[in-house]
Amino acid sequence: MELLLPVSDPEHDLRAPQAVDDLDIIDILARMEAINSSSAGLTDLASSVGLSPFQLNRRLKRAVGDTLGNYQRRLRLGLAAALLTRSDHSILDIALQTGYGSQAAFNHAFARQYGLPPRKARLIARSKAPQPVLRHRAFADTTKPHRHHALPVLAMRFQGGYAHVPGYWRAFATMLRRAGVDLAGRQAVGIFYDDPGVTPEHLIRYDCCILDHERLSERLAGPFRGDAVRSGEYASLDVAGPYSAVADAVFAICAVWMPLHRRRLTASPAYEFHRQAPWNDDGIIDASIFIGFE
Repeated sequence: MELLLPVSDPEHDLRAPQAVDDLDIIDILARMEAINSSSAGLTDLASSVGLSPFQLNRRLKRAVGDTLGNYQRRLRLGLAAALLTRSDHSILDIALQTGYGSQAAFNHAFARQYGLPPRKARLIARSKAPQPVLRHRAFADTTKPHRHHALPVLAMRFQGGYAHVPGYWRAFATMLRRAGVDLAGRQAVGIFYDDPGVTPEHLIRYDCCILDHERLSERLAGPFRGDAVRSGEYASLDVAGPYSAVADAVFAICAVWMPLHRRRLTASPAYEFHRQAPWNDDGIIDASIFIGFE
């Protein structure tokens, strides 16, 4: 997908898609994403895993392509850019949602990252965004609201473009089998965090997961971690076909269904609940997509 906004941030070392398998970094990423990442300081996070700030930044750079400060800023502003381009939240609301104390501070940080003030960026992104077509309206017609309760999952983080997701699932299944986990009958859940319209492909985060009611996360070491599907209100849509259909489904929900029903995108990750094992070597998805709304 073409980026809707330019990214003025050259300091990325990571270009090839990969699994995040550094155990300390897995722990740090989980901490940053479980709380407001703006409140997590370098010194405190480094000491929590027995590292110096220099060591933590070096290992983060190797694992995700960024130092801690750049990574935190990118998460906050990536979410802000997605809300700016995909919702009608006011700029002040977006600033506050993403941890900025004032609209002025947010405007400065956003312009540094994207080279444009937020208001102008919104206009440009919307002018470049594709328009819904018949297949998107057909998807929107079958979208339904759904309330999800929190569910525990065993997760493994990957970073790279969505085109690599079928390969991520095969790697995830291989790692689970090596750990002695029987995959028969397992509910697979994909978690995606980043909007490909505002996030460069090599920085997109994706988690392969299985439901974990038996608490496998308490006995399995990295690259696995325990996480949870967040409770909340979601727009739900069934998708079957090549994995590229997920992008059409998400676009239909955000660009057609939400405006039609006067709903707004939230900061929650999006989820795929798979009906067919995604680790089969066919690149086909049969799943329900869930996008958070308010």
